[in-house]
Amino acid sequence: MGHNFWKMIRNENDYEMLPVSRQDCRSIHDTQNFTPEGAYTTFRTYDRYKVLNLSQHFSRLEETSSLAGFQISLLRLSLKKRLTEIIDQFDEGELRIRLTVDLTNEIGTIYAAIEKLTIPSLELYQNGIEVISTRMHRENPKAKLNNFLEKADEAKKSAGRDYEEIIMVNEEDEILEGLSSNFYGIQNQKIFTAEKGVLSGTTRNFILKLAEKVAIPVILEPIRLNQIGVLDEAFITSTSRSILPICSIDKVKIGSKVPGELTMRLMKSFRLELEFYLEDLRY
Repeated sequence: MGHNFWKMIRNENDYEMLPVSRQDCRSIHDTQNFTPEGAYTTFRTYDRYKVLNLSQHFSRLEETSSLAGFQISLLRLSLKKRLTEIIDQFDEGELRIRLTVDLTNEIGTIYAAIEKLTIPSLELYQNGIEVISTRMHRENPKAKLNNFLEKADEAKKSAGRDYEEIIMVNEEDEILEGLSSNFYGIQNQKIFTAEKGVLSGTTRNFILKLAEKVAIPVILEPIRLNQIGVLDEAFITSTSRSILPICSIDKVKIGSKVPGELTMRLMKSFRLELEFYLEDLRY
């Protein structure tokens, strides 16, 4: 297994890679305490070197940096090359990678944390997940800043048990998104998902395109907590989970069948369309 925590220092037209040697950093989560505050993005690999909408991940790092007051331009070809070199050190299998642009100490330096990909069990895709809600929101919802990760950890610890996901609700009782996912509710053959106050995830963008392609109307408005009992279906999306059905929210059962009809249609479309949106790190 290769080294899993790296620092990439920009040097003219390339990045110099330096390992961050810490024995207590065995997972991406472990590296959070040793990563400076900044813009971050997390993605998984497919077929070892391919990433869904990789360019969007890079653009989001630049956009978040800009929203935080720093104009960062990534050396994309060099960054892809360095990531490929890191992946080459790992055994066969898919990986999960988090990139963080330092916006605190060495502005523009990139930290790369990597681990073996773990996805939910087949049973959860077949039967759905239980989620709970928490009163919480991102301070700057369009900026993916890693100071949010500490708040997310606190919410998980206070939950009392290990939930696959916790969804955030604002003061108006509107469901915004998950701690590490986007949320969607389905009612009357329409998908409802919040637009304001949420992070525009790269997987979310892909899902909205899929919904249009399979003729499922999307309403960019949030579901309220008092509406969850009449939802026909619900699901979350993220880079690691893809589309994961929800069976209950705050112990309120969702729909009569999990996954529901439209969720299953999207899951099937996701598998069929995925290869057309994968970008190879090696090219």
